[in-house]
Amino acid sequence: MIIFGTIAKILNSKEMLSYDCENCNSKGTVTFLFLARYFHIFWIPIFPTSKKGISQCSHCKQVLYANEMSPKMKQDYFMASAKAKRPITHYFGLFFIGLLCCMIIFIVYQNSVNETEYLANPKVDDLYKIEKNDTYTLYKVYEVKGDTLIFKTHSMSTKKYSGLSDLLKKYKNDYADATIKFTKDQIKSMQHDTNSEFGKIYSIKRD
Repeated sequence: MIIFGTIAKILNSKEMLSYDCENCNSKGTVTFLFLARYFHIFWIPIFPTSKKGISQCSHCKQVLYANEMSPKMKQDYFMASAKAKRPITHYFGLFFIGLLCCMIIFIVYQNSVNETEYLANPKVDDLYKIEKNDTYTLYKVYEVKGDTLIFKTHSMSTKKYSGLSDLLKKYKNDYADATIKFTKDQIKSMQHDTNSEFGKIYSIKRD
């Protein structure tokens, strides 16, 4: 079960201003209190949501919101609110999401660089994930002869791209004995032309 929701935390204001209470006439008992809310998952801060403040009398506990304060107190309230900063932990989720996005971008970029290298310099056992006629299968480089690549095709196929992971896990070495041949130009067309008669290359893996 995923536990999520919002939590409010009290923020410390750098300016500890105090005022006389108009309700109970106590001297210097009214101070500002600021609450910041953040969205959490399993109590881990993901991103900040809102920040609100009040004034409260420590004697009679009267609470005033900004629109109920005197003009002078309201002015001081907004100045104190601006200085009541959220702790950096409230932004943990945003930092994590940003880091995750950077990692994904780097992985995608690195895979693109690697695949360009694999296409330029193919090697035996390079694994090609192929889509053809609305099915997905695997081609493994069996031999490289000049500009010609000779493949062994996997004996099974799947209707979903994600199904290729199962083929790799459960039927890793289940390839047909017969081979097929493609020139490097044909391989390039399979990478860039989604309507290539030879199929489409989704990715290239090298162990």
